[in-house]
Amino acid sequence: MNKNTKVTTMARHCYTEAYTNYLRSGNLEEATRQVAHDIYVNRGTAPGTQQGDWQKAERITREWPQTITEASQAHLFDKALSKTRQWLKEIELELDLNNPNDAYRALRAVLHAVRDRLPVKESAEFAAQLPMMVLGMYYSGWTPMNKPEKTRNMDEFMDHVAAQLPQGMDPMRVTQGIISVLERHISAGEIKDVRRNFPEHLRELWEEVSENSRR
Repeated sequence: MNKNTKVTTMARHCYTEAYTNYLRSGNLEEATRQVAHDIYVNRGTAPGTQQGDWQKAERITREWPQTITEASQAHLFDKALSKTRQWLKEIELELDLNNPNDAYRALRAVLHAVRDRLPVKESAEFAAQLPMMVLGMYYSGWTPMNKPEKTRNMDEFMDHVAAQLPQGMDPMRVTQGIISVLERHISAGEIKDVRRNFPEHLRELWEEVSENSRR
């Protein structure tokens, strides 16, 4: 892999939601605008200008049209959609839900709670194993500043999950169900890394699910 290809690959990884939207729409200008906004948000109080953010975004997205042909774009989109549907169907069955919308909201709630509790590097490594169309949801609203968030106890973690769930859903049951699905699709090594980055009082979430799956 040459240097330019490596830079382009890293740019797609860091701005996954913008790149995913670009694959769907083909609108490079809108993708550049989204990357510029992310750059602005992520630099916080660091010095910078709107023009500078836009110029940096243009450098990042300039190579994107060369990374994928029209034919392979359609193929990858169909494949990503199929994989996402598979995950949602598994979640519906795991949690005894009646529609993919509730399954999506359950997945989003747990992924965001897990994401915000992980260090930035580990969060990105975990995200790399998610379906492409789940990646945009995973990074939606995320900022690397002040991560990982402090979670003092299980109740605080469950409050984080519950905040994004439909009324009436049990956050503990949902979390355990989503973890069960994740363990079927994420590599054992990555699951181990995620568990290691959780404080001891939260690791029992993963350990209990793993123990039940072995029975």
